[in-house]
Amino acid sequence: MEQLGIVEARSRLGSLVSRAAHAHIPVRISRSADEHAVLISETEYDELQRLRREAEVAEIKARIAAAERGEADMVSFANVTDAYAHFGVPYPGDRT
Repeated sequence: MEQLGIVEARSRLGSLVSRAAHAHIPVRISRSADEHAVLISETEYDELQRLRREAEVAEIKARIAAAERGEADMVSFANVTDAYAHFGVPYPGDRT
């Protein structure tokens, strides 16, 4: 995977977007030593989101099955945000 600093990426953004969108070549962009992002195609992003949702559903189903077998304690939540936090999955639309 190509790695670029943010200044160079900014100057080449058009070609980088074309490469990501059409050739599916990702590029890692660094803003600082500990701030990085990866530019990927929308198709690849959608696939990552689909896989994340599938993993979340599988985890929740496994926990429900364990509870039904009596292998887990039942927990109630005040709201949906607390439930997502309890299971360690991001709330949909949350950028964390």
